[in-house]
Formats: sequence, structure tokens, C-alpha cells
Amino acid sequence: MPTLAPMLNLFDLKVPVFWAEGQPKIPAGGTTLAVGGLVERTIRLGMRDLRDLAVDEVDCRLTSVTRWSVRATWRGMLMSRLVTMVKPSADARFVRLTSFGGVYTTTVELAELSHPRAVFAVAANGEDLPVEYGGPVRAVFPQLWGYKSAKSLVAVDFLRDYESGYWEQRGYEGDARIPATKLYNLNARTTLQHPGGEVAW
Repeated sequence: MPTLAPMLNLFDLKVPVFWAEGQPKIPAGGTTLAVGGLVERTIRLGMRDLRDLAVDEVDCRLTSVTRWSVRATWRGMLMSRLVTMVKPSADARFVRLTSFGGVYTTTVELAELSHPRAVFAVAANGEDLPVEYGGPVRAVFPQLWGYKSAKSLVAVDFLRDYESGYWEQRGYEGDARIPATKLYNLNARTTLQHPGGEVAW
């Protein structure tokens, strides 16, 4: 019986490494993810908590506004599960994500966290996420441009009003919908026409 070839990690797939604010130096013990704002229950999740909660796997693409796209199997916690845990108030309409160091933030509509493949990921293709790719925990929104998938998360806050984040303040679209465009498929090493929305190929 033939054996399946191992999945390539993100380095092997030659996924570009880019940190607008500079790659952070994460403490050896990892980080803590604080979840608060307009919620019934505020929580703080340490690395052990995040790993214990990382029971969901989704196969989806992360797509950069610079026009590359990579498919991976992301393991973590579905965002919808976190929403259920903290119980946002009726006034909560947006969610702000903050990366380690506090320089990089981005805000999405609360409804985006209900996407069936939106995940707080701690691993990709069977390997823990290195800091180069947003470890120890990052957001993955397959339906939005990658600048909404904030890396090395330390805070998730539920808000009433929209707040412009790092790239939005520099002219990027607030809703980050992926339009019809040509994209470079890192898995297949080819450029394809994408019709818009979540990348399905």
C-alpha cells in the first residue's frame, strides 16, 4: 500500500515572511491571549489553554493582498467557538485583533468570526506555527485579505464601533473582501484567475 507524501510546511512552500512592524521576539514561554471588551465573560488563555482548545482542523487558503495564496491545514480553535465561550453583548458589532507588541491591530465585523473556516490557528500542516508565520497563535480568515489574519495574537476585543488598524490607517480597505483578480498559487506554483471571494482552488 503506497504511503502518502508528507505535507510541506510553510517554509518548504516558500510562503513569504513579512512583518509590517518588524518580527517580534516572543518569550520562550509563549504568550497569553486576552479576550475582552463587550462580552459577558472575559478570559485569558495561556499556551497550555490554547493547545488544549486547538481541536479543530480546517483546510483553507490564506491569501495576501500582494496576490499570493497558500492552502494549508490549520489546526486551532474555530473562532465561532470563542464567540460562544465569551458571549458578546448585543452592542458588540466588531472585533479588534492585536498582535504582540501592540503596534499591529486590525478590526473585522463580528459576523466574520462565524465563517466555518475562520480559525485561531496554532499549527499548519502538522507543525506548530513558528513566529515567522504568526506563532504561537494567529488568526486565519480565508474569506478576507491576509492583513486581517493578524499574527502572534495577544488580544481579541469585542467593540461597538469600528476602529481602523495598522494597514487600514494606511489606505487599505476596511472590509478586506477579496475581489476578482489574478493570484499566485504557492502550492501549485502557477498564476490563476480568481473570481472573487474566498479562494476555492
